[in-house]
Amino acid sequence: MYFPKMLLLYFLSLFPLVLRGQQRPVESATSDWLAIETGAVLPFRTPSGPSFSESFTEENPNGWPTGLRAGFTYTLKPIGYQLERRSADTSRAARAWVTLSNRLNLNKIDTFLIQIDLLPQTDTYPAGGLLFGVADSLNYSQIRLIGPNRVLVQQVVNGKPDVTFVSAHLARATVALRSGRNRIAVWRRGRQLHVFVNEKELPTSPFAFRPLRGNGVGVLMTGNWLSFRNLSVRTQ
Repeated sequence: MYFPKMLLLYFLSLFPLVLRGQQRPVESATSDWLAIETGAVLPFRTPSGPSFSESFTEENPNGWPTGLRAGFTYTLKPIGYQLERRSADTSRAARAWVTLSNRLNLNKIDTFLIQIDLLPQTDTYPAGGLLFGVADSLNYSQIRLIGPNRVLVQQVVNGKPDVTFVSAHLARATVALRSGRNRIAVWRRGRQLHVFVNEKELPTSPFAFRPLRGNGVGVLMTGNWLSFRNLSVRTQ
């Protein structure tokens, strides 16, 4: 009876190791598991799907508007895509966009990241922003910077704001706007839109994703002068 007893004790000693090998972190609600999840869904990781990148070169392969149009000049220069007001009517805004290819259909791709850099004149705050889901001049979504501390996230339908999808608020210190260069990013993840300014998520983000009016991406200026650089659309 001595040998079977020793054999039984040996197998019992292996039992905790077997259980440990069967444990799976994804089934745990511990802080370690949460850290893994957070790391797995960071928005700025390298994409693996189709992408679009615009460096705004003077060759203009994507066909951005240039020249004098409706009281604004649109110019492609080595330092970016420049928009300048030429009219005294300050109630009007300048908009420009290009339509993405069918393989980058923003309504059908449930994970995408769009971002752009805004460069105002020296020591001023940018007055403008990012357009996405653009169908035409009356139907689009926008993320617009206003002065030193205000961000507007809005969908425009037939020229009027969709009152069920709008957020105008004072940006908190964690997403403070800068005099000079600022970066806007919008990240769709399933049915949510996460909005970032200078790599910080807005306090009211995420927003519920609503079907976009079109498949264009572009820029918006409400001030007198603004330059744009590094527009990109990335999918994951």
